[in-house]
Amino acid sequence: MQYSRRQIIKQLFTSFIGSTLIPQSIFSMDDFTKKYIDNIGLQLWTVRNELSRDLTKTLQSISDFGYQQLEGMNLPQVMSIKDQANDVDLEIRSTFFQWTYLTNNWELANSRGIQKIKGVSDVESLVELSHKLGLKNLTFGYLFPEERSVEDYKKWVDALHKMGELCQQADITLSYHNHAFEFKDEQGITPFQVLVDRLDPELVKFELDVFWVKAAGLDPLKMMQQLDGRISHLHLKELKNTNYIQFDDQTMPHEQFVALGEGIIEFQSILKEASRQKIKSCFVEQDHAEAPLESIQKSINFLREIT
Repeated sequence: MQYSRRQIIKQLFTSFIGSTLIPQSIFSMDDFTKKYIDNIGLQLWTVRNELSRDLTKTLQSISDFGYQQLEGMNLPQVMSIKDQANDVDLEIRSTFFQWTYLTNNWELANSRGIQKIKGVSDVESLVELSHKLGLKNLTFGYLFPEERSVEDYKKWVDALHKMGELCQQADITLSYHNHAFEFKDEQGITPFQVLVDRLDPELVKFELDVFWVKAAGLDPLKMMQQLDGRISHLHLKELKNTNYIQFDDQTMPHEQFVALGEGIIEFQSILKEASRQKIKSCFVEQDHAEAPLESIQKSINFLREIT
């Protein structure tokens, strides 16, 4: 395990003069440092191309940088790399899943080249497989543009509740991961507000992506406070600037995705709030980068610096 400079200094001090002589205010960040930085995760979408080119080398690099856990892009990926990830001390307890298992819009999905997992016919078998893989978190991560109206979201809330009950029985947390399209106003209400108003917090949590909240023109910290107690995980993703408000993830310029610390999001306050709310864990993600491995190393180093 890699330690931050602050942790090393603290250990040296306590070795020589005893922890009782050191004002605790000096190390006031340590609680959430240990919780989030020493258990920091990476969403594998960030290194999707690197994984396809050299899986072994990419996983080893992620581990060498100090990441402790991974969030899968989907269940087939988790099944295919779980053992190799474990071999380099990377745990996989969380993954996205193909959302069509919940929406049942398979005709639409098939037209986009998306098929069911072999042997996994429905939500029940999807949750069963996840349990067998030792997963503790399943995340509903995306929707086709044709599935994003307010009326659609009312249906997805009902479907999320049904899946949430199955997940609860399997000791799995079901979460909804936001982009920016959920914040687009539709006749006085947004899809995200439908989720906030209608989802049962006992059955479905939020995996909040701070980049997309900021890209929609909102304050991630205030959003966290609004969802107090309802956030399972955070996606730590950096936005370069807010020259415009963007609701369409497909047209977001790639240069807006930068390593943590190279943009405008205030991560220190976000991590403090995460600690206060006892959010499970955080995953670094960068959708687009010229050199993804270099970027994720910069991001974890930044997190160590601010804590």
